[in-house]
Amino acid sequence: MYRLPVAYRLVCLDAGFTLIRPRETMAGRLARVLEDHGHRPDEEEVRRAWDAADAWFWDEYHRPGNATWASDERIQETWRSYHRLMLQELGFGDRDREVLEAVLVAQMATEAWELYDDTQPALDALREARQSGERPGEPFAAIVSDWGSLLTELLEGLGIAAYVDRIFASGAIGLAKPSPDFYLRACRDLGVSPGDAVMIGDSYRADVLGARGAGMAGVLLDRAGTATGVDPGVPVVATLVDAVELVLGG
Repeated sequence: MYRLPVAYRLVCLDAGFTLIRPRETMAGRLARVLEDHGHRPDEEEVRRAWDAADAWFWDEYHRPGNATWASDERIQETWRSYHRLMLQELGFGDRDREVLEAVLVAQMATEAWELYDDTQPALDALREARQSGERPGEPFAAIVSDWGSLLTELLEGLGIAAYVDRIFASGAIGLAKPSPDFYLRACRDLGVSPGDAVMIGDSYRADVLGARGAGMAGVLLDRAGTATGVDPGVPVVATLVDAVELVLGG
């Protein structure tokens, strides 16, 4: 087990694929929405359409200089392009706007997301640590995520927004990962030095390297055990509970 060198005053957490995940795959949701609109594409066709859109999405996400996630409008347009590509792969044209809008609504609905099994225990541990700590009234936990402004509403609906002091959604802030400025903004707003803060997330590039660029520590959450190319000095853990225990000095 890794040991981190300091007791942190601020623990930052990613949202998507760290705290929450979709209840069903994008491909599954697409198939369900299409069926609701009277279309029943073949399962293999849906999978190929999703593969094409997913490859485009990750190429776009990792594109150097990509500022998509720093704007609500650009985030929405990216998801629109993503789902439009899937529909085009299935033979739908731009005229099928009703189907596209239905897919987008389904993706953003609170009921489309769920907590990981280890999310609630991890958040409970953070809350307990805060209540029993030396500075119970000071900011202690935040969510820093590449997401639109509706993230707060989503996390409220899932019952976890109250576990953190602030939610920093990139679309609302105008800054996005892996820019160190995004992390510096969170530290500044909460009155914590970056050296006293740590970031926990599932993306090595966005969460760990971005946070380290701001002077924070980073912990990589690798539930699947597939991470490669990680600096040997970066803690890698398999569960969110492990991550929280690590930063709390457990």
